[in-house]
Amino acid sequence: MQNTRKPVQLRLRPNNVRPTAKQRQYGILFLISLWYLFPASARGEDTAAWQRNAGRLSQIVHDLCKHLQISDNVEIQVDDHNDKMVSSQPLVGSIRGYRISFDRQFLLTLNDDEIIAAVAHELGHVWIFSHHPYLQTEELANEIAMRVVDRETMKKVYTKLWAQTGNVGNLEKLLGPDSKKAIPKTATVMP
Repeated sequence: MQNTRKPVQLRLRPNNVRPTAKQRQYGILFLISLWYLFPASARGEDTAAWQRNAGRLSQIVHDLCKHLQISDNVEIQVDDHNDKMVSSQPLVGSIRGYRISFDRQFLLTLNDDEIIAAVAHELGHVWIFSHHPYLQTEELANEIAMRVVDRETMKKVYTKLWAQTGNVGNLEKLLGPDSKKAIPKTATVMP
């Protein structure tokens, strides 16, 4: 559907006529309303670029859901602020599904592989919600995510996450032991 806009009629006022206090209040209210209705435009952000990114994020979610065999409806949302930087939660209402929410600034720090890893981790939570809702852990979500992304990319995402939040965690605990670093066991032959 094409968005049609009605032409706006502007009236010019002579320079010697000053707006009244009430007109200034309405002008400020109008600008605030525009900011709430069109926040990206008000901040000068490229709306077309965000729409392309939204399409890319939706495609990532679709592809990962297919690989992880998640049939639930999953929405993706970019918020101006998300304390967790990226999170997932069940949708409220009659639609069964989940919403993955990114903090806008955090999302801008991630490259494509890291976005895929972050989404895979959140889809790990979705998978747990739909299969074992009482077993929610970060470790299990990471285990599921690492079915489709590598450990090194997950490490990069956690490094950026902790840089944004100021928190630090234990990668060995969150991602499990690194199988590449595992010491091979030797067998001893008994006489």
